[in-house]
Amino acid sequence: MGTDTAADGDEETTRLTEYTELHGCSCKVGQSDLDSLLADAGLTGDSDALLFGVGEDAAARKLTDELALVSTVDFFTPIVDDPYDFGRVAACNAASDAFATGAVENVDCLVVLGLPRELTDSAASILAGMADALDAMDGVIAGGHTIMSPWPFAGGAISATARPDALLTSQGASPGDRLYLTKPLGTQPAMGATRVTDAQFVETVTDAADRPLDSIASEAIAWMTTPNRDATLACREYATAATDITGFGLAGQSRVMADRSNVGIELTHLPVIAGTPALSTLFGYGLTDGESAETSGGLFVSVPPAATDAVEAAFDDASVFYRAVGRVTGGSGVTLDDLTLEEVRS
Repeated sequence: MGTDTAADGDEETTRLTEYTELHGCSCKVGQSDLDSLLADAGLTGDSDALLFGVGEDAAARKLTDELALVSTVDFFTPIVDDPYDFGRVAACNAASDAFATGAVENVDCLVVLGLPRELTDSAASILAGMADALDAMDGVIAGGHTIMSPWPFAGGAISATARPDALLTSQGASPGDRLYLTKPLGTQPAMGATRVTDAQFVETVTDAADRPLDSIASEAIAWMTTPNRDATLACREYATAATDITGFGLAGQSRVMADRSNVGIELTHLPVIAGTPALSTLFGYGLTDGESAETSGGLFVSVPPAATDAVEAAFDDASVFYRAVGRVTGGSGVTLDDLTLEEVRS
């Protein structure tokens, strides 16, 4: 298991995704299971030692009136087969949790890496991918820990800093706020299509998509390896609440923000990677309901109506993709009303 004959028949190419049953952020513990786990462990309350912690994307500790330290850890199984790309995706996904809190300075990563013995030759490429991705975020690898593991995984413990008054949580959304998303959705179905090897089903998958599967996959990888740092810098001055879209999907992360801010969230627009809705329907991923797991997804931020022009201008100036996807209401929970689906092509 774990190899695939190359097209020329002379080489064998390792396929990282063959070594695990769950891929990318879909390997995360489910939202309700996680809530139950935290409750059973007594980890549902705030800590006096922290500005915020459990329940948010990262934890923040105030060091001085001018400086807060943000820390988080995130790792997952491969969603791509190329080791270098896996490293880049893993680094972007891990750092995104810190960026979602507004912390973008002094980014360090302690690598967390696990590989089956037969994949140890991939370690250097994975680490190189992580290092290059972090370099693009003005971050560095500061160390780490590597183990043997039946399932491959990669990620890291991220630390970053910010002014305490620049930090964001998922708790500040207010009725009337507009909601923005900074990457299109659809990484789960896009990459799921690349793992299909049965000849008969390959034809079914190919027919379901209205564009080449390799184009869909390459765009998904490009989005997953786009750091959220520029998006954070563009919006943190204006945002009232923020999170990033990962394994819980857009609807799941919206529920987190709605619950923690004690508001309702109404989603009206879904930007998706072109070709992924049909693939999601085929695989049953729930993309058009906002339920599909995302890996290294975009920021999801709430912005007061008076600041929408300013934040959109900031996104434009930073060349950051964004879409207005809904609004915050005075109710509770998450609704998808008069949903508009937009298929995005890079």
